[in-house]
Formats: sequence, C-alpha cells, structure tokens
Amino acid sequence: MKQRTAEWFQARLGKVTSSNIYNVLSRTSKNLPTSKYEEYKIKLITERLVGEISQSYTTAAMQWGIEHEKNALKEYAFIYDTEVTQCGFIQHPTIQMAGASPDGLIGEDGLVEIKCPQSANHLRFWMTETIKPEYLAQMHFQMACTGRQWCDFVSYDPRFAGQSAHLRLKVQRIHRNDEQIEAINQAVDNALLNRNPAFNIKAPKPSNKKVLPHG
Repeated sequence: MKQRTAEWFQARLGKVTSSNIYNVLSRTSKNLPTSKYEEYKIKLITERLVGEISQSYTTAAMQWGIEHEKNALKEYAFIYDTEVTQCGFIQHPTIQMAGASPDGLIGEDGLVEIKCPQSANHLRFWMTETIKPEYLAQMHFQMACTGRQWCDFVSYDPRFAGQSAHLRLKVQRIHRNDEQIEAINQAVDNALLNRNPAFNIKAPKPSNKKVLPHG
C-alpha cells in the first residue's frame, strides 16, 4: 500500500493517526480537551458515519514538505548508508481505530520521520536540537504501532546550498520510551472509547411530541 493513494486514505478512514496524535493529547491549563481535540473528534466521527474522508486544506508549507520528502529520504539513506523501506498505513496492534504511516522503516528496529520546515525553523533545530512536542508524540505513537525501538527525526531543507550545504540535513535519534507510549495509548483509548466505534455518541432520546401528518 503506497501512501496518499485511494487505498491508503480508505485504510485511515475515521482512525486516530500519528500525524494527528497531538490533537488527542493536548490539554488546556484546566486539564480539559482543547478545541483542536474537539474538532478532530468531530472529523473522525463524521468520517465513520458518512464513510468518506473529510476534505482537508493543504497549505503551501505542507505541499513543500510533500514535494521534498522523497529527496530527503534519498539523502538520508545515502549519508547513513542505510536502506529505507517505505510503507503504507500500519494498524495499531491493540487499538482498533488507530494507526500510523511512518515515512520509512529502517532494518528490523528503526523508523524515520521526515520534516521539511521553513528555513528559519530548520536552522533553529540545528542550533537548539529541540524537537517539537507534537513531533515527539508522533514518533512515539509510530513506535507504538510498529513495535520498533527508535525513530530518526530528519529535518531537511534543500535551500541550504553552496557553502551552507552541510546544513541541509540534520538527524536526531529518538529511542522508544515505553512509559510515554503507554500514556499515549491510554489517552487514545480514552478518547476513542474503543467499545463504541463512533466515540461516545449517545443515541437521541425518543421525542414525545406528536408528528403532524403531511398534506
């Protein structure tokens, strides 16, 4: 199964995915679900009830990432002398309506996650070596779904060229943290209320009002 094909979109229909996992995990200062969580929940419920993928808007930054991901994988594989196996949607082993689509599988134990950010953000990663919480959550949920032990986070920007070409690609390896994975799994399971495939939708109560006949 190739990513971004009709089969891939169908496999993800109505399911919590690693790219959106932070929407499930994020909380307000009062430890309540955020508006992003509520929006994401409604999106998934709608997909399950209607049976169609919700329309989403692709920003210029997202399109840039899609277009340069392949070259980033090639450069990563060349520099680290490794083989990257691309994959489709991988179902979570214990949570029915959840899964992940890693950018690549490395050997028996590894994954790779590619980001092609704006140049300033790419340089900031070089300087701070700090990965955003949403990306860390994404990689840990990918490890939860695949059973793998580590994930290489790759930041790639081909606009760094000439004398700055050595800054084009930056890699940081994230190792599996089972405690964090368990916390994420629990949050996803709670959000899904896995016994009900449409989250926790309650059936409407019968109305006592009389229905007037038409005509």
